[in-house]
Amino acid sequence: MPRRIALLGATGQTGQAVLNDLLTRNIDIDINIYVRSKSKLIDQFPNLDSCPNAHVFAGDISDTVLIQKLLTNVDTIIFTLGWNENRPGPTIIEDGARAIIKALRGLKTNTNEDKKQAPPRLIFLSSMTWNERLHDKTPPLGIRMIRLAFYWPYQDLLAGQRILLAESELVKVTLIQPPALIEEEASGYDISVDKVGAGCSYPDLGVSMVEVALEQRYEGVPAVMVTSKAGYDGARYAGVILPKVVVGLAASLVPGFWLMHDLVARLWS
Repeated sequence: MPRRIALLGATGQTGQAVLNDLLTRNIDIDINIYVRSKSKLIDQFPNLDSCPNAHVFAGDISDTVLIQKLLTNVDTIIFTLGWNENRPGPTIIEDGARAIIKALRGLKTNTNEDKKQAPPRLIFLSSMTWNERLHDKTPPLGIRMIRLAFYWPYQDLLAGQRILLAESELVKVTLIQPPALIEEEASGYDISVDKVGAGCSYPDLGVSMVEVALEQRYEGVPAVMVTSKAGYDGARYAGVILPKVVVGLAASLVPGFWLMHDLVARLWS
């Protein structure tokens, strides 16, 4: 079991679910939490300041000293940084991956040879869309449409993933590859290396990521997929998934889509 976990992205929906599960487990683990805004985190977790095993590191992800402090003596990292809208520009995941590698490289250089530890495990939020083992079970047109509908978030995800996977001497990565993420209550979850459903709730995703982080049987497993127990019925989620795909495709194919979208949104509000 890990002694100290670092969590990046605790104020997003996945990160909130991960942190909530870590705080409610009766386990002796220190939790280092990275956020850009501590006040936002405390708004979400008002009792966090009274948790003796929780330590908050707030600031810019490019602050190498801050990230080194976050990762000092950490044996497991849970990475939930990310975004969903198909807008060009953000590089949240890539920036986070570069910051981790830079910090770990600095820590390794500054540590005495006889005190050096094994590389930490990193539990990384990815997507089942990029699990090549599933492609013989998925229509190629469907894969292309999903990848186009979320083109920009996926470019950021893939950039960050490549950076981390290329540094096996510094960090050991396990990819968490859920299907569509759904805002609904937990229904239980399945963790698998060869099958996946249509949807996964944020609470189920958070608990599953903590399980993968804590359980020794997942060490050395390069990727797992997570599905909510209620997530195998694709028709159940059509009304949630299809509008997001349509908007994402329009953003990729229609010039000036977000300009028009945001203008209409402002006028409507």
